[in-house]
Amino acid sequence: MPQELALYGEFSINETILYFGWIYGLKTKDIKERVRFLVDLLDLPPGKRLVKNLSGGQQRRVSLAVAVLHQPELLILDEPTVGVDPILRANIWNYMVREAKEKKQSIIITTHYIDEARQAQTIGMMRSGEILAENAPEQLLKMYGCTSLEEVFLNLSQQQEIALKADTPTKSVEKQFKVRHEKKSEGLGELDEKRYGCCNRMCNSLTYCISCVRLRALLYKNSIRLVRNLPVLLFIFALPVIQVILFCVCIGNDPKDLTLAVVNKEVNYTNSSYLYCPYDFECTLSINGNQTIVRDWEYMSCGYLVYLDIDTINLEYYPDTSSCTKAVVEGKAWGCMYIKSTFSEALLERVKRIFLNNLLESVKHTTLSEIQVWLDMTNHQIALVLQRDILQGFDNFTKDVVKQCHVDSTLFRPPIRFETVYGSNRPVFTNFAAPGVILTIVFFLAVSLTALALIMERNEGLLGRSFVADQFIIGVTATEILFSHVFTQFIVMVGQTLLALLFMIAVFKVDCIGSMVGVIVMALLQGLCGMCFGFVISAVCTHERNAIQVSLGCFYPTIMLSGSLWPLEAMPKVLRCISWMLPLTLATRAVRSIMLRGWGIEWSHVYWGYVATCAWIAIFMIVAILIVKL
Repeated sequence: MPQELALYGEFSINETILYFGWIYGLKTKDIKERVRFLVDLLDLPPGKRLVKNLSGGQQRRVSLAVAVLHQPELLILDEPTVGVDPILRANIWNYMVREAKEKKQSIIITTHYIDEARQAQTIGMMRSGEILAENAPEQLLKMYGCTSLEEVFLNLSQQQEIALKADTPTKSVEKQFKVRHEKKSEGLGELDEKRYGCCNRMCNSLTYCISCVRLRALLYKNSIRLVRNLPVLLFIFALPVIQVILFCVCIGNDPKDLTLAVVNKEVNYTNSSYLYCPYDFECTLSINGNQTIVRDWEYMSCGYLVYLDIDTINLEYYPDTSSCTKAVVEGKAWGCMYIKSTFSEALLERVKRIFLNNLLESVKHTTLSEIQVWLDMTNHQIALVLQRDILQGFDNFTKDVVKQCHVDSTLFRPPIRFETVYGSNRPVFTNFAAPGVILTIVFFLAVSLTALALIMERNEGLLGRSFVADQFIIGVTATEILFSHVFTQFIVMVGQTLLALLFMIAVFKVDCIGSMVGVIVMALLQGLCGMCFGFVISAVCTHERNAIQVSLGCFYPTIMLSGSLWPLEAMPKVLRCISWMLPLTLATRAVRSIMLRGWGIEWSHVYWGYVATCAWIAIFMIVAILIVKL
């Protein structure tokens, strides 16, 4: 029984005793019989009350009940009677004296109530980290001629103080306290299989024995802690959904209402804010000798600007190029477009020359029909969207023009034709980034589930109490603790993963032409990998803030180097080599190949993702177990 509480506040009294009883290897029936005795001995509150709602004295009595539950051969108590009623304190001492005499139980107690230690067979008086005397209480009283142990301790303390002032080494009045540990060889080599339910031995050593009874107790404990924190549990399930929604809504879509400043010299401005741009196109081209008949070929620039009236672009008109470029400089527009006054005439001549197969002459009119555009390139993505839509708009415009003029539109195409093997002609960034984003969300949410698990239990004394809970050698093993957390947190992680994939693929229609089973399996493996990495952090760090700092410190390098948001081919070779060794890199490539290419596990890109993920799971789990053991 440690000085700190070292109990789970979310547990009721009955759940607390049942958990530690299973840890000790007791059967449930024996635990219930023992509880009835302890309730009378320690005057415990009703069993359904939560530990965190008890008073300090009641909590210490529950802690004492846990310590004496299995009647161990060696019982170590750190100030068990602090804050306990005097009558109850006397009952506790009478119980311990009786256990020591009748059942040969060894009990070591530390206490500040010196006189209550008079019932012990041997006491050691300690001050400033040094044993001043160690003997039977009656012998100490007789030796110093005192009537109380308080008086004996006062005399010894005064002698120590005199020695310290004289700067001489302090010598114990009695022999220095020494602990001799006799280990009984018999019985230690065999474990009571029936009581401890050891169902699987990782090796012949008891240290690696995984007990089903203890594992059940740890799973029971983890499950209760999850259920009792229902708001936190609901938030854990909602968090990946929120992140997926934010990603799909905010990332990958085309920007809207991008202001494009326009100077159209073919049109006279009636005022500074309104541009009247007439356009009623009709074209008839025919060959009568060398004559070409064209009607209503005016204000072709107005016709082109109609094709730019889309959600992406918001046109604003300016009278000259100086005011137009000034709007870009001042951040009022993302680009400035300048259309010359000769645009329609020169464009007509180009079409006529092409129609008459006089391509050489049509080149002369190219510069006169040229449109100039100045862009703000500080935002690369917006600049690319503007370039794409301006070019696409002109391409659609010229196709319709030459169609009305009965001219073959292929004459206006560049001599290169692009076709797709995978994906579409107009790729969406969301489809590219989605595989990496979903794996990153699953991985780091799994890290958050386990990164604080061991730290909180260690700082509250719960981990140490579980390690020494067994009356044999091993207690609860590091392997059992980690596996119990894996089992319980894996269930939570499965729910998170399925919800995230459901919203990304079913709700937001992210492309997935491959096997959904393959995507789900890879996501679950990445979640398991993140949980194991969280165990490593939890084992290494001693404080919650350190674990949070390490988790956040790993987040940005991982997402930047894993190819989730930008192609690996764009990285320097040194960083590319490092990125291939990260847990998310090969997995992201594998999921992207499944979702966008429809590849299966027979493809090397896919199966190496599974192999690398499983390897990282094994590495992280082994490292975590070794660190916890050390």
